[in-house]
Amino acid sequence: MADLNVLIAFDAATIVERNPNASRNPDVPTQVDHDLIYMTTRHDHIIGNSGAELNLRAEPGDSIRWRETTISLSSDYKALLYRYVSSDSGHTLIRTPEIEVIDGIYPMPKEGSEGKPDFVTQNYEDHYWRTTVKKAGKVVYHFYFQILDHHRQLQGYFQWDPFITIENP
Repeated sequence: MADLNVLIAFDAATIVERNPNASRNPDVPTQVDHDLIYMTTRHDHIIGNSGAELNLRAEPGDSIRWRETTISLSSDYKALLYRYVSSDSGHTLIRTPEIEVIDGIYPMPKEGSEGKPDFVTQNYEDHYWRTTVKKAGKVVYHFYFQILDHHRQLQGYFQWDPFITIENP
């Protein structure tokens, strides 16, 4: 059994720029161009290439965790996953993903410490979406996400559809 961590990076600034009339209805999100979403995990768990259509290889018993960010590291816009929808309607292949909120510690270089390993830390709350793989098969899923600007103003609701291929060990 493996823990598979999937990083999702959104080009939020371009998504907002290309979708000035993005959905304001969380139940009917705007479909996003796949060239603006980057997903990756360890290479031995990727079928094909990394990207918005990441086809993730997993086995029964594996745990999958998805974390989101923006390519600007959330400085201008924040992206937040808010709903998971799947072709596995009976949830026979994977358990319904849940949000896990955890405490974290973030190291930061000390101001004026250029060239030195000096740092300070900040406490924060972190989160990810987590599921457990139950049996072999293929799951097409959608994550719905919202983009907020640095004033916490909603820029729209969006979606896209990656894959998980579950193989027997």
